[in-house]
Amino acid sequence: MSAKEENVIVPKGWWESLPRKVYSKLERVKTSQPWFEVYKLNEKTYAIYEPYQFEETLSYVVEGDKKAILIDTGDGIGDIKKLAEELTDLPLHVVNTHTHVDHVAQNYMFKEVWCYDGPMAREVEKTGYPNSKTAPMVGPGMTWKPLPKGFDAKKWVVPPYKVTHWMKDGEVIDLGGRKLEVIYTPGHSNDHAALLDKKNRWLWTGDIFYTGGVYTYLPGGDLDQFIASYEKMVKLMPEFDYLMPSHNEPMVPKEVLKTVLEKAKLIRAGKEKKYTEGVDDGEKIRRHQYDNFAIITFEKQIKK
Repeated sequence: MSAKEENVIVPKGWWESLPRKVYSKLERVKTSQPWFEVYKLNEKTYAIYEPYQFEETLSYVVEGDKKAILIDTGDGIGDIKKLAEELTDLPLHVVNTHTHVDHVAQNYMFKEVWCYDGPMAREVEKTGYPNSKTAPMVGPGMTWKPLPKGFDAKKWVVPPYKVTHWMKDGEVIDLGGRKLEVIYTPGHSNDHAALLDKKNRWLWTGDIFYTGGVYTYLPGGDLDQFIASYEKMVKLMPEFDYLMPSHNEPMVPKEVLKTVLEKAKLIRAGKEKKYTEGVDDGEKIRRHQYDNFAIITFEKQIKK
């Protein structure tokens, strides 16, 4: 059986738990793009949410005084470029947390794209993603609302794009009056970076953490690197209060990082005995479910 059939990855009726409570506490912003929901986090930060597809992808428009960035370009189902340009008048460029398909799908629309320099990022820049990788994202059980008018899943691909700047660990993105520090955090992918906003005390975590099933089995993923990245983020906790993930919900209290780290170490040591098994591309995977997150990893990454 596939992982999906076993509900290791995609729980049946996942949309029945929506809407998530956090959104009732945030200010909704009206836009011209109905595929997205947009929420104002402060005067210079917007969360762009895709609630109608299983990934529940989150991108963000982050403004400084002189420049703005779009953190990730989402699934490619709605027009995120048009939306982002409605939210800011400042010069805008893309900063990717990593280069899995649901984070780079509309990179090709932008003249300036920044990615963390890693093997996967270099490959995806050249190849994009074919329809065989995108179409399953809108397959049976993956969406619960009609797709945008004119969207054709059979022709849906992620074209190659040009990375204009390769980021390094520790470098600072200066937006004018607002700086974000690049923190290399592999484990979910080998080109993954978190972004630390010390002024607002936020950490954008990409896919290294979100409230849901966090994966270490996808291309570029590794459980040992995942643990090392969590140790790094935990050491940085005095610098931030909230996590800004790339899926499901923003504004997550930081304390959960310590719990994820503790559980990941137990999983790596083979000491977490309660899990759901599945198979993905012929490899055995395990889902370890906890209160507000899950860790999904290859069985072969766990000590016997």
